[in-house]
Amino acid sequence: MIKGVAFLILMVLIITAGAAEARGPRIGEVIPSVQLLNMAGRTVGTAQYGGKVVVLYFWTDACGCKEQLLALRPVIGSLRNRPLAFLAVNAGQEREKIRQFIAENRVPYEVLLDEKGGAARNQLGVKVLPTIFVISRDGVLREKLIGVVDTKKLEKIISSYL
Repeated sequence: MIKGVAFLILMVLIITAGAAEARGPRIGEVIPSVQLLNMAGRTVGTAQYGGKVVVLYFWTDACGCKEQLLALRPVIGSLRNRPLAFLAVNAGQEREKIRQFIAENRVPYEVLLDEKGGAARNQLGVKVLPTIFVISRDGVLREKLIGVVDTKKLEKIISSYL
């Protein structure tokens, strides 16, 4: 009995410690610079988009994320002349699988690779996909949307920060 209780307490401590590390930024906080490789193998950092609204869209092709990602094409296309950087961050899939998905679906966004999901989990506390971060021009997290969001609602949210 005591061994079981001790094990349970140990597990709670481990889980709690991990959750504290992966808390991620909160609304109103400056978001840490995230640096990931793009499909061409170049490092892209969110800090390089200073002065623009940055949308980080964490996704995989194995959930409702991909449908929304594709549905957003006309929305993001209509905002292309605005100070906006839309970065589709694939969390946890291999480059070749993503390359195939991008080619087949003509994905027009900058796609960044988080192949092991480390930046998503450890830097930003992403636990569910899709997760969408809307970062204002001054680098402050303004919105964190978890799960598939109505496309019109997402368009309204993004537009409100431009």
